[in-house]
Amino acid sequence: MRRTALIILAIAGGAIALVLIAAAIAVATVDVNTFVAPLQAQVKRATGRDLTLQGPVELKLSLEPKLVASNVAFSNAPWAHGNALLSAKRVEAQVALLPLLKRRFEIVQLTLVEPIIALETDSAGRGNWELGSASTPSTPSSPVAAAAPALGVGTLEIRDGTLTMRDATSAIMRTVEIQSLVLHAQRGGTPIDAKFKGSVDGVPVAVSAELGPLDDLLNHRFPYPVSISGEIAGRNATLATKYAQVNGATQLNEVNATFGNTKVQGSVVIAKTGDRAHYTVDLFSPSLALADLPIAGAAVAAAADKSAAKPAHDAYTIPDAPLPLDTLRKVDADGHVHADVLVLRDGEKVGKLDVTFVLRNGVLDADVAPAQMFGGTIQGHANVSGEGAGAMKLKLEGRDLDLGMVLAATGTHREVRGGMARVSIDVAGHGSSPHQWAASMSGTVLVAVGPAQLPKPKQPADTSVTRVASAVNPFRETDSITELKCAVLRLPITNGVAHVDQSIAAETNKLAATASGTVDFGHEMIDLSVRPQFREGIAIEIPQVADLVRLRGPFREPQVTIDSTRAAASVARIGAAVLTGGWSVLGETLLAQGNPTSPCAIALGAKASDQRASAPAANAPGNPPSEIGRALGKLFGR
Repeated sequence: MRRTALIILAIAGGAIALVLIAAAIAVATVDVNTFVAPLQAQVKRATGRDLTLQGPVELKLSLEPKLVASNVAFSNAPWAHGNALLSAKRVEAQVALLPLLKRRFEIVQLTLVEPIIALETDSAGRGNWELGSASTPSTPSSPVAAAAPALGVGTLEIRDGTLTMRDATSAIMRTVEIQSLVLHAQRGGTPIDAKFKGSVDGVPVAVSAELGPLDDLLNHRFPYPVSISGEIAGRNATLATKYAQVNGATQLNEVNATFGNTKVQGSVVIAKTGDRAHYTVDLFSPSLALADLPIAGAAVAAAADKSAAKPAHDAYTIPDAPLPLDTLRKVDADGHVHADVLVLRDGEKVGKLDVTFVLRNGVLDADVAPAQMFGGTIQGHANVSGEGAGAMKLKLEGRDLDLGMVLAATGTHREVRGGMARVSIDVAGHGSSPHQWAASMSGTVLVAVGPAQLPKPKQPADTSVTRVASAVNPFRETDSITELKCAVLRLPITNGVAHVDQSIAAETNKLAATASGTVDFGHEMIDLSVRPQFREGIAIEIPQVADLVRLRGPFREPQVTIDSTRAAASVARIGAAVLTGGWSVLGETLLAQGNPTSPCAIALGAKASDQRASAPAANAPGNPPSEIGRALGKLFGR
């Protein structure tokens, strides 16, 4: 029995050896270069495009032989920009061994090394990858040509390639750098597994995907499932959707995506009307994190930076990189974006967001519906025009906002008790960048804050604002709590310059301060003089008194100085008044005598002549003029 088994194994082994020897002989006798011309002819008949191989074609022998071709190119559509849809330094086709016995190539894996793939659409939305037959196929003249339609690829791999995508309709150009891309499917009717590592418009991407069968996609069997997960710009990212083509429109339905701390659900539809694309967007976010948004716009920002004529915008605080306003002229859109929770960059949750937008003929209108944000409500309207040199209009109204949350949104974190704030913005400007808008804008910006307690920070930040506060307020370093009565910032802006005439003010239970000067958004320069006014009965240490504080310089780092001439004269006069016990001189310089109107009320636009003179008792500590209450009452709608 044992001897019989050994004989059977020997016969089987010999048979396998004979098959391998025969296959090796068959492979060795194959001159692959004789098949190049017929293969090129078959590709031409099937696609209407030229396949060129400028280098030699080699067959490397192994248990899975490999065809290697150098300097391969596949021609482009006649209307496209470049000559080649695809060109590659090397193409490697790993073929099955046994089919070669019948002179048939069955590709197991196709690898493109250092390819350049240029995808683009024309104004009618036609893609250069859409292939057509140049002529009616004739009877194949070779076995290879006859077998070509039966060729199948189990795995497609791309190494160190570049893919560009140009959309003539939207004028958007995307660049994908491919370190590695692998697509694998057992056959056309089975799902596709994919892995990608590289970058999209400079943003690092490493993802894996599960896609529906290729046959379903080619035969328009929808919906077509797409599931992607991995990392984008170092953040976890997932996308699940069902892709479909319905009546010429591209649909992404049942979108469920996450990016960092942001989650999005909804749908996107892209339809073509003539040479224009129309986007319909309906998205809901349970949690929308501001820290995740710059990544979404990184491609646009990168493209804008490349298109800038010079890097002058680097010198500005307000970005001067051109915005993609051309896109507004190329596409139409409408949609609704709703977020249950808006998360600031530091992780603080500030409320809801509800935006509806319409883009028509180069003009974008966006409405922010009244929503609970920053402890109060915010609503507004934005209009951005891509026509001509570009323009913008912005109206934004925020009421009963929490001061601490508003400060946190601007990057300032400190303890605040109370302090309801109102923000009102009504401005318009023109240009193609945020800096150009700011440099040309006219309108009014108003921020007003009601009573609040500001505990002394344990480690106060060294900023221009804190240095001004320290110079103006001698009690800031000694009092554990600053009792803020009100604060107002009102900027009447004309052609990018705010001329401030006591329209910036703040009052505490011990002093008030007003500012006058200019804020130049075009040159990003600030020049403000801040003058304190102490309330009667407040003990003052003379060395700490600053009669006039100057905030002057560029937005990035303005300098804080004390007007030494005015300060010396004031100190001398105040010193003389203290020695003689005469408080009248002190009142002339530092108290608001003769102008009983609250500085906050003046900052809001009130005139001293319109107010009744207040009795001295009305200015006692803890009992500010009644005009403050009336003015702020009107301000906050009470």
